[in-house]
Amino acid sequence: MPKHVLFVCAVNRFRSVVAEYYLREIIHQRKDRLKEIKVSSAGVGLSPEDIQLLAAHGEHYDRPVFGIPPYPYAIESMKRRRIDISGNRSKELTKAMVDEAELIIVFQDSQRDEICSLYPPSQGKVYTLQDLVGYDGYVVNIDYSFPNTAPSPETKSLLIPDACQEGTITEITHMIWWGLDRILDFIKI
Repeated sequence: MPKHVLFVCAVNRFRSVVAEYYLREIIHQRKDRLKEIKVSSAGVGLSPEDIQLLAAHGEHYDRPVFGIPPYPYAIESMKRRRIDISGNRSKELTKAMVDEAELIIVFQDSQRDEICSLYPPSQGKVYTLQDLVGYDGYVVNIDYSFPNTAPSPETKSLLIPDACQEGTITEITHMIWWGLDRILDFIKI
């Protein structure tokens, strides 16, 4: 049975998808040793803080919509890295996903806390990416109060400056590459 790494963010349209596909690409390039790893991603929903920040920008969500493609800036950024994520559709985290995963990697403490609260047996296998890999660079988190952030009536989402988005993707890919051995050690590969 393959080892399973599950990435989880809020809506499964940016951070978790980028991480999933980037780790898959590493596995593909090093398939001799890593062929036993399954990688997937899902969304846990927006935290009350995220909802409050979005509301401050005129956006109102009770819960995210799943079954839709990644954000266009994520698709474009990964395309520049020669990785196609355009066919992915966002998925909501389920108990079955949590049960199957041997390692769950999130991007915010609130996501870890929510998963452990909803699924108590998951404690001990849910980590933030930054904590798991021991990276002391920037925190991977989207700041909705970032200057020049504006709601987009066209997509019903926030427009965050490209530099912020690209910086987040760069940080995610760097942390996965830099911390790959720690990830593999955790799932005993």
